[in-house]
Amino acid sequence: MRSSLAWLRETYAESEGRASPMYGAVASVGIATPLVIGTVTGHPAQGGVAALGAFFVVNTTPQGPYGARARALLAAVLVVTGFSMLGGLLAGHPTLAVAVVPVVAAVAAAVPWLGVTATLVMIAATVRPAGSPVFFDGFLEMIGGLYVSLLMVVPLLTRRLQPLRTALAEAGGSVAFALDLLAEPEPRTDEWERRRRQAYDDINKARTTYGLYLSGGRDDEQRPRRLIEAFNRVMDEAVALRSLLDAARQASPPEEWERERRVAVAAMAARLRLVVGGIEAGGGTPLGADQPVALHRFARVSEDVRQAWLADDLVRTALIVQVRQSISRMAATVDGAREIIAPGLKIGIDSPRLPERPTGGWSRFVEGIRTRSPGFRHSTRMGVAIAVAMALSTWLRLPHGHWLTITVVASLRDSYGDTVTRVVKRIGGTAIGATVAALALALVPQQGTLIALVFVGAALGFTVRPVNFAHWMAVATPMIMLLIDYSAPLSWHAAAWRIGLTAAGGLFALAAARVLWPAGTIGLLPGRLARLMRTHAALARAVAARFDGEAEASIRRRMEEAAAAAADVEESATRLGQEPAPPDDLVRRLLDATSIARRLRDDVQAVGALWEDRTDAGPLPAILERVADQLEESADALLSADGEAAELRLDDLLEEFDRHLAGLTRRRRAELDDGVGTDAVTTLRRSLVQVAAARHALRGLASDAERLRRTVLTDATP
Repeated sequence: MRSSLAWLRETYAESEGRASPMYGAVASVGIATPLVIGTVTGHPAQGGVAALGAFFVVNTTPQGPYGARARALLAAVLVVTGFSMLGGLLAGHPTLAVAVVPVVAAVAAAVPWLGVTATLVMIAATVRPAGSPVFFDGFLEMIGGLYVSLLMVVPLLTRRLQPLRTALAEAGGSVAFALDLLAEPEPRTDEWERRRRQAYDDINKARTTYGLYLSGGRDDEQRPRRLIEAFNRVMDEAVALRSLLDAARQASPPEEWERERRVAVAAMAARLRLVVGGIEAGGGTPLGADQPVALHRFARVSEDVRQAWLADDLVRTALIVQVRQSISRMAATVDGAREIIAPGLKIGIDSPRLPERPTGGWSRFVEGIRTRSPGFRHSTRMGVAIAVAMALSTWLRLPHGHWLTITVVASLRDSYGDTVTRVVKRIGGTAIGATVAALALALVPQQGTLIALVFVGAALGFTVRPVNFAHWMAVATPMIMLLIDYSAPLSWHAAAWRIGLTAAGGLFALAAARVLWPAGTIGLLPGRLARLMRTHAALARAVAARFDGEAEASIRRRMEEAAAAAADVEESATRLGQEPAPPDDLVRRLLDATSIARRLRDDVQAVGALWEDRTDAGPLPAILERVADQLEESADALLSADGEAAELRLDDLLEEFDRHLAGLTRRRRAELDDGVGTDAVTTLRRSLVQVAAARHALRGLASDAERLRRTVLTDATP
C-alpha cells in the first residue's frame, strides 16, 4: 500500500517539461474569443462550435520554427474541418456511428498527422442534435481553427530565428557539459555515457531544426550548418580523447601534466559556453583571438614530458603527443565556431516546402499486417476498444455516454505502462476539474461564468500541460466539458455522470491494453538484435575502408545507422518494462546490450578519429574486418535455429599489431639515432603516434565486441 501511494505521489508530482505561459495565453484568447462573440451576437451555440474548433487545433501543440508550425496548424485545421463534417453526417444515426468511428480511430492511430484529433473531432460531432447544419458547423470549426492559428503564428514572425538559436545553444551547451566531465580526474563511465548521448541528441535536434529553414548557397546562410558540424567535430574528438586518456593514465604521466590537461579541457568548455552565449545574443562573442593561457601551458608541459620520455619509451611519448594534438584540434574547432558566429547568424525564410510524399506506404501496411507489428496491433486495439465502448453507451442509452468513448481514445496508449499512467492522471484530474466546474456554475449560473471557466481553464491548462498531464486534466477538464457540451450547462448530475464515465472509460482502456493483442515486442527482438549487430559491423568496415585508402567511406552515415539500431533495441526494452508482468531480467540484459554497443561505437569512433592519409596502420584494418565478420556471423546466428556463433578470436591479430607497433618504435629510434631532430614531424613519427594511440581503443573494441556477442546470443534473446 505504501509503495502504491508513493507511486501515485510521484506520478502527480513528476515534472515532464517546462511550463509555457505564452502558449496558454494565446490558447485562452483563441478559444474564448468565439464564445464572447457568439454570446454578444445572440448565437452562443455557434460560438461554442467555433471555440471547439479552436481548441482541437491548439491541442495539437505544433513544434519547430514558425514555418513548420504554420504547416502543422494548417494540416490540423483541415483535419478538424473534414472530420467534423464527417462526424456531423453521422449525428442522429448511432448505429452507423458505431460502425464508422472505430474504423476512423484505427486508421488515425496508425497515421501520425491524424492521431487522436481526428477521432475526438468525430465523436464530438456525432453527439450533436440530429438536423444540425453539418457543413456550417464544419465551417465554424474551421474559422475557429484558422483564428487561433493566426494568433499562434503571427507573433513568431518577429522571433523567426529563435528556435534555431535555441537548438544551437542547447547543442553547444551539451557538448560543453560533456567536456566538463573529461576535465575531472577519472570520469565516471555511466555519467559520461549519459552526457555523451545528450550531446549527440542535441546536435541531431539542431541539425533537424536547421533543415526546416530554407537556406541558399550564400556563406552567411550556411553558418548554422557549419556551426553544427563544429559542435559535432568537438564531440567526436572528445570521444576519441576519452579513449586516449584511458591509455595515457596507464603510462603514468606526471601529476603536473595531468593537472594542466584538466585545466586545458575545462578552459575549452568555458570557451564553448561563451560561444553559446554569443549564439543566444544573436552574434558576436567576447572571446579574443589568442589561445587561452591554459592551452599554451598544457602544450609546454606536454613538450617537456615528451622530451623527458624520448630516451625511455617512445610509445608513451606517442600517447602524450596524441593527447596534445587532440586537445589542440578541439581548441581550433572551438575557435572556428567563434569565428562563425561573430558576424551573427542569418538564414533564409522557413522552408515553404510541403513534406515529401511518403513512398511504400501500401507495402509497409501489408508488412505490418503480415508481421502483426506493434503499430498494427495498437491500431486494431484502438478500433475494437472504441467500437465496444460506443456500442455499450448506445445500447445502454447512457447520459453523456460519449465521455466513455472520449476517455478510451485519450487514455489508450501503445503500451500497458503508458496507459496506466494516463488513466490514473485522467481520472484524478477529471474528478477535480468537474467538481470545481459544477461548484462554480452552481454559485454563479450565468453565461459569463461559462466563458470565464473556459478562459481560465485554457490559460492554466495549456500552461501546465508540458509540466504534468494530471495538472492539465485537473485544470482543463471544465474547459473541455463545457466546450463539447456547451449547449447543456454543467450540473451536479451531469458532473457525476461524466466523472463516473471517465473512470469507467479508464478501466476499459486498461482492460483493452491488457487483453487485446499485446504489443508483441518479444517477437521483434531477434530481428532488431540482428540489425544491431549488422549495423555495427558495417560501421567497423567503413573505418577499415578509411585505413585501406578509401577516403570517401561514409563513417558518419554508418554511425547514425548503428545508433538508430541500438535505439530500437532500447525502445524494445522500454516497452517490455511497461508490460503488466515485465521480464525484468530480459529488460536489464537488453539495456546492457545497448550500453555495450554504445561503447563499441566509441571504440570504433576513437580508432577512426586517428586516420590520416599516410598512416602505416599495419593489421589495424584486418582487426576491424574480423570484428565485422564476427558481428555479422552473430546476426546470422540470431535468426538461425541453433542461435550459436563462434567465439571472437583476435589474439593473433592483436599480437601482430603489437609487433607492428614495436617495429615502428625501432624504426623511429633508428631515425632519431640517424640525426633526425626530435621536433621534426616525419611520416614515421606520425605513424607511430597514430598506431600507439589506437592500441588501447583496439583492445577495448575487441573486448566490447565479444561482450556484445555473448550478451546478445546467450542473454538477450527470448
